[in-house]
Amino acid sequence: MTNIFAACKTLDELKREYKRLAKLNHPDVGGDTATMQQINAEFDRLFPIYKLRSNDSGEAPVTHETAESVRSEFYTANGWAGCNYDPARSLKDIAANVRRYVKANYPGYKFSVRTKYASMCQELLVTMKEAPVEIFKTFDQLTAADREQIIRRAEHNFVWKLTSWNRDEERAEILRIWEAHGEWYKIPADDIRAVAADVDDYVKSFNREDCDGMIDYFDVNFYYFGCLEDNGRGVKYVPRESARRPQIAGETAQPDKPASAALRVAFCPEHDGVEAYFSGKPSAAVREALKADGWRWHSAKKCWYNRNTEQHLQALRAATEIDALPA
Repeated sequence: MTNIFAACKTLDELKREYKRLAKLNHPDVGGDTATMQQINAEFDRLFPIYKLRSNDSGEAPVTHETAESVRSEFYTANGWAGCNYDPARSLKDIAANVRRYVKANYPGYKFSVRTKYASMCQELLVTMKEAPVEIFKTFDQLTAADREQIIRRAEHNFVWKLTSWNRDEERAEILRIWEAHGEWYKIPADDIRAVAADVDDYVKSFNREDCDGMIDYFDVNFYYFGCLEDNGRGVKYVPRESARRPQIAGETAQPDKPASAALRVAFCPEHDGVEAYFSGKPSAAVREALKADGWRWHSAKKCWYNRNTEQHLQALRAATEIDALPA
């Protein structure tokens, strides 16, 4: 199944089409598990991009939804599942949920997730550290709004030297500023901004805020200031292409192994559980490793399930790496 959402032009159209396809293909209504997994994977990939485009356009109210929150709300309405603020949930538990979310949804990225405590407040610090895509736009990728933002920032900091200019002079001046003053004056790539916005929205879904700056009253569950610090200057570009181990001289070349089944992980807070959906039947070694850790097969939902603990997630990760090991 390719180009599932090719006809969708807006975020609303993307959500409507996802719900239509889910009603036709979800296993609970007799659909095919593998097909639903493909739909979910493509929806998860496209949602932050469409959301960023919608929020930037100003044509609709700014949304803080995530693909997971849309899916959870829709599944709950149909009696399929349910999914964030819980006064009984500790900041440590929230941090654990965030770690699982970024690992499951953005495996090519690396995030630091830490907690910080003071006498009367607590803070969750989530920082994007590495990304599999280029961090900043090139000049040719800049929009008119991007160029205006760069110029305003440069003028504010007295590094913009021109008083009037044409397009070529503008280009030369922006490139000069980038060379002389670094990444503070660059614009993060759309993929980077989309992922950061999605992670921020997920973190904020656990928060409660009751503040009034007019009377100097601040009451929040925890403080959070976003995962893209300093305009992305601390994020490293690290391609995540699977590299082959170099063949040692005299070593017999090993035939390529068949590709392992793709995996999607879903968390079920209402049952304190986690579900693992494979796109195909995992190898016998993977199945045995899962069973040894207490994972069980759900014949109706066509997934493996277990309690949502770090131990079981580590075991799942280790099991799914078995097929990637040299034969």
